[in-house]
Amino acid sequence: MRIREILIRIPKKYLYLKIFNIVKFILFRRFQLFKLPYSPLMMDIEPTTGCNFRCTMCDVSSPNWVTKNMKIDVFKKIIDKNKQLLQIKLQGMGEPFVNKHYLDFIKYASNYGIFVQFVTNGSLLTDSTIDNLCERDNISKINISIDGATKQTFEGIRIRSNFDVIVKNTRKLIDKIKKKEKNKRPIISALSLIQKDNFHEAEEIMNLCKNLGFDDLSYQVQLTGWGKKEWEDTNKEKDINYNNNSNFFNEIIEKGRKMNFPVRVIEENLLSKENQCSYPWDTPYINTDGNVTPCCMIPDPKVVSLGSTMEKNFVEIWNSDLYQSFRKDIKNHNLREYCKNCYKSRN
Repeated sequence: MRIREILIRIPKKYLYLKIFNIVKFILFRRFQLFKLPYSPLMMDIEPTTGCNFRCTMCDVSSPNWVTKNMKIDVFKKIIDKNKQLLQIKLQGMGEPFVNKHYLDFIKYASNYGIFVQFVTNGSLLTDSTIDNLCERDNISKINISIDGATKQTFEGIRIRSNFDVIVKNTRKLIDKIKKKEKNKRPIISALSLIQKDNFHEAEEIMNLCKNLGFDDLSYQVQLTGWGKKEWEDTNKEKDINYNNNSNFFNEIIEKGRKMNFPVRVIEENLLSKENQCSYPWDTPYINTDGNVTPCCMIPDPKVVSLGSTMEKNFVEIWNSDLYQSFRKDIKNHNLREYCKNCYKSRN
């Protein structure tokens, strides 16, 4: 959904607030200041840490993982204090539809002209949920995880999943969403996390996603360690080493182009000294309890917390000494341990 289409659907009483913040963002973002004169345009908000899958590369699969659902009053407090937001990614470590209030969160955000995007595993997309999603006019993008082109590969990575159910639910959602006017419906994207266990199916995944009717496909090609050494060690063994396989993906991207099916490689976590992380200046992450962490790659406040929105106003946290110090370290390439996993080059 384009910025113009977002702006014309924002309630007038919040429009000038948002535009004023956008102007400040445009003027000052490029300077990478430590204390920011603008508030974020986007925010990641985690509705739940619960998930019905136990994917082999995910922190949720840890033996002592604790499921927590964000309470609706916590969500409302975050939104009420951030009316300047244009969009939120309403998704974190868990499967968003595990939280029974999830659809209420989307509806509440619409009151302030805030658009929503999210990633789902597709397993809980019931007919009533699909109908509800189609009724909402503030969903900008729906991502569905497709980590295999065959039942064996898919279910081998996404433990407790049912490939046939995901395919069925995905078809139903896409068929219904695409009945809406194109400029009024969300983008429906496939997200595929490529690792050694599904690398051999990367091109077949593209073909499957095109046949299912997705608007596009994004490959994520580097696994995160969630800022935790045990997961960094585990996922390092699964990593495909994108630098050695970039030509392979370029060939798939070109094949997609010839089929009029957009394919890309996500590069937000393929970082270097010359291509630094943008999250400290753009997109904070708020977990189920209201704790602010650096990004969606480091979502656990036990690794690092920049403050709690239940104790302080977000704007105080956004420009706190902790946040400013974090921005300074990223800008100066003085990487903290939990950030190093995303950097291809650490020189």
